[in-house]
Amino acid sequence: MPAFDETAKRRIRFQTRRGLLELDILLGRFMDKEFQHLSDDELAVFVEILDLPDQEFLALVNEKEEAGKPYFVPLLEKIRKA
Repeated sequence: MPAFDETAKRRIRFQTRRGLLELDILLGRFMDKEFQHLSDDELAVFVEILDLPDQEFLALVNEKEEAGKPYFVPLLEKIRKA
């Protein structure tokens, strides 16, 4: 399990700036409400989700596609609820 220091967290924050307005809005809310409460395990999953292309990421958040990786589901739920 990787440990995320403040530099790594700043890098993650930067990665949340996306090319789609819908994702920017969703991630902005999520970052304001939930980001500071994520464990290192959740941060590792979040980084993996952020590596997805914008369209695929949005489809997962909007439940248009099923998450191929079951461990994505809890974090996707947190993003949706934010």
